[in-house]
Amino acid sequence: MQETEPIEQEEIKEIKNVLSDLTAKFENKFDELSKSIAKKVGEQKEHAEGKISENPLAYMAGAFVGGVIVGYVIGRGKG
Repeated sequence: MQETEPIEQEEIKEIKNVLSDLTAKFENKFDELSKSIAKKVGEQKEHAEGKISENPLAYMAGAFVGGVIVGYVIGRGKG
């Protein structure tokens, strides 16, 4: 029984090392993904701001009409 204890200890150390490596890889991939998403969101935000600044009245009218439709649908459900 005592002979298997060192083997089990080595297996536990190996498992801990593998888990540590996987955790580090996961954190790196997560950081890369977060940066990629942040970059894409920033690009889309700039694009949207540019489009809105070209013709703000059209976007305001669209938001107004959308609000009226949503208000109508919500109000109709209560009656």
